[in-house]
Amino acid sequence: MAALPVHLTEALAVYAGHPRPLVATDFDGVLAPLVDDPMSARPLPGAMETLAALAEHPGVTAALVSGRDLASLRTLSGLPDDSPVVLIGSHGAESSVDLDISAPLDHHAHDRLLAATAYVDEIVAGHPDARVERKPAGVVLHTRGIDAAQAESATAAALRIPDADPGIHAMQGKDVVELTVVPVTKGIALQALSRVASTDATLYLGDDATDEKAFDVLRTNEGHVTIKVGEGATAAQHRVLEPTDAVAVLREVLARRTA
Repeated sequence: MAALPVHLTEALAVYAGHPRPLVATDFDGVLAPLVDDPMSARPLPGAMETLAALAEHPGVTAALVSGRDLASLRTLSGLPDDSPVVLIGSHGAESSVDLDISAPLDHHAHDRLLAATAYVDEIVAGHPDARVERKPAGVVLHTRGIDAAQAESATAAALRIPDADPGIHAMQGKDVVELTVVPVTKGIALQALSRVASTDATLYLGDDATDEKAFDVLRTNEGHVTIKVGEGATAAQHRVLEPTDAVAVLREVLARRTA
């Protein structure tokens, strides 16, 4: 792990001085290294402990934001039910606190979910090494670790699903395509959490295309700090290279708050 860039530590120093900051981060690829089997992902040593310590600090709201369903996110993060860390799952469709997001899974959305699941099941049947993950408000095609040609074919098929039903939304990430049936994003969820917790500045770390929805709504001139973890084009203001760097960011904020 290299030292954090000077411009980033300077931005974190200003951010940490806000009275009511929101510290939020993605899980996979940020606090937990990416792995072929999604259920074998585990957070780096000290990652959850640092996030929890931030959540316990006066004035700080801390959140783990993920495309995973809420139950899986809690299990894999290792956070207990009484943890002060807010969990946001399914890209904002689920949360451990009431975010007052008007995106219910009504009977129309339920019908769309059944249709999306059937489409993805059909894709997996034609691409046996691909995997399907079912969520309360969506379904995910996983292609990590499979033959490149098969992955490309399965991904293309999944991205065409909304053409048949505009009520189904496709989000492409790293070796995944997620089909959702409620119009929520990580950006919408973070804005809602900020309102609920009355925070005055947000730090967000993410690594994937779905995190760009959060980066897009968090503007520098409003005191927010956005950090892309890894390579690739991004709307984030800052970049670090590895999950170990992401943990270092959390530790830097904690040190600033407790100094």
